[in-house]
Amino acid sequence: MSTYTPKRIKMIVFSALFTASIVAGAYVTIPIGPVPITLQTLFVMLAGLLGGFRTGLFAVMLYLLLGLIGLPVFSGGIGGFAHFISPTGGFLLGLIPMVAIVGIGGKKLSNTVSQTIVTVMQCFGANVALYAAGLPFLKMRLVLDWKTTITLGLLPFIVGDVIKIAAAVVITRLYRSKAADFLGVATKGDQHVDS
Repeated sequence: MSTYTPKRIKMIVFSALFTASIVAGAYVTIPIGPVPITLQTLFVMLAGLLGGFRTGLFAVMLYLLLGLIGLPVFSGGIGGFAHFISPTGGFLLGLIPMVAIVGIGGKKLSNTVSQTIVTVMQCFGANVALYAAGLPFLKMRLVLDWKTTITLGLLPFIVGDVIKIAAAVVITRLYRSKAADFLGVATKGDQHVDS
């Protein structure tokens, strides 16, 4: 008996679409230093918020795997193992805890004000996890002090991150129920949970 049920196939399709979105977001790049500004993290948050933990994690892991085998999916149109040990390699690995945090929270997202505030905090926590993974690696690879590391790898991104968090929450509020319907997620009231 095949384990590829219609629900599982939909999850794979949804994950693949978000993998493609993450790739597209990585190509929207503003080079400002060793760490470029991209839309990559917006789509990572959306993958977790709209798809839940498993779907979002699968999308990010597929993205990283494509880059690992050398496909040009990372910012600047590059790929390969060397990118994982570059100064921005920690940010790539940080996408895993990032999507995990919003994915766990994404299952419980509703359109109530209190839950939206919780979701904003989860997105904030996901970004903290991203920087917790990325900044030490940036510091180590470029042999920087912490002040310079924060100046190069954090401060230029704060405003953009706030905008991306707001966009992710608004988009999720608009499309949460449609994503849940597509994935066949059981709903209860105004919340949905992976079944």
